[in-house]
Amino acid sequence: MTLPTKSAMNPEEFRLIQEFVNERFGLVLDENKAGSLAIKLAPRLDDLHLGTIADYYYHLKFSPDNRTEHLNFISLLTNNETYFFREDAQLKVFSDSILSFLKENRMRQKDRRIRIVSAGCSSGEEAYTLAMLLLESGQFVWEWDVQIVGIDIDPAVIAKAEAGLYGGRALSVTPPQLLERYFRKEGDCYRVKEVLQRITSFRQGNLLEFGDHFAEDSLDIIFCRNVIIYFNDSTVQKTVEGFARALRPDGYLFLGHSESLARITKIYEPLRFPGAVIYKMRDR
Repeated sequence: MTLPTKSAMNPEEFRLIQEFVNERFGLVLDENKAGSLAIKLAPRLDDLHLGTIADYYYHLKFSPDNRTEHLNFISLLTNNETYFFREDAQLKVFSDSILSFLKENRMRQKDRRIRIVSAGCSSGEEAYTLAMLLLESGQFVWEWDVQIVGIDIDPAVIAKAEAGLYGGRALSVTPPQLLERYFRKEGDCYRVKEVLQRITSFRQGNLLEFGDHFAEDSLDIIFCRNVIIYFNDSTVQKTVEGFARALRPDGYLFLGHSESLARITKIYEPLRFPGAVIYKMRDR
């Protein structure tokens, strides 16, 4: 007879974890992840001196000091694989079209502020990519106030983004001239230069609480790519409606190429470009 191990997860325990993950983080946890998640949780059970995953669930849900464990837990759940200059068709729209539109609007309004957010920024590659493209455009020099903010629920990846040290696959499609201009070599890796860090910052936060981090009508562009595919429809709706409150009336939302708002909400108008669809706020 084989005894169950501490890392095993029965269907009821998985259901409890599923419900917690959806309620707290807005994520949909597929049943085929039960085995791998149980293995990942085993060290946490040991560290917390807990006997079963059910005990771990009750710790997450009811322990008075559970916030720290929430952060440990989310690090086990999230897929943080990313790289610089990902999905270049959208980035071309951003640099060749949207930045020009925004500059024209801001000049008419005599407002020299640009605010861009990378939502679900992971380890920072997207935010720094946007910073490079904005600087390369040459459109926002001389007294422009530019800020690019990355936000992610996982504090571990935020720490990596703030450190700005990258290597391997993260830089695999970075143009050589931009690698030379915006990074300095450190051993086998590259660190972003101060010119990028000066206009880029990062913060830990839950996208379901987006309004706690960004004021209404304060943002020009939000990138949230390859994030909402992990959400159910109600969570997607709540998230993008939170984005809409934070965006200026002429603001833009970039989603991943496989993500769509067609079934979710009417508050955005899709704009079609070669190889890319982005979203603009409809008239309020």
